[in-house]
Amino acid sequence: MEHRVLDRPMMTFSLRDEIAKIKAGPQWAASGKTAITLAKSDRLRIVLALLGRGKSLEEHAAEGAITVNVVEGAIRFITPDERVELSAGALLSLHGGIRHSVEALEDSAFVITLAA
Repeated sequence: MEHRVLDRPMMTFSLRDEIAKIKAGPQWAASGKTAITLAKSDRLRIVLALLGRGKSLEEHAAEGAITVNVVEGAIRFITPDERVELSAGALLSLHGGIRHSVEALEDSAFVITLAA
């Protein structure tokens, strides 16, 4: 298992390379969904998530505000009050404490930023 440094004063990532690594791994092949933490500090966490078409993230809530930036594919983001479809290049922000789920409309990759 690769050791990842999650907290440095400045970090850069090639999302294309990270996505390719995930898609080449056993978890993606077995389940069609996976996520890795790219960066984590006391106040911020950045996660790259991949969902295969038809896969979903069950309803949950984050304590702090989040953003979701779709890098590849298309997802449906669902809250109790709204349903929005987001495709590559779309960015969503959501206040903390709001329950939500995600469905992949196609094979998708998206970056989730969670504020503490």
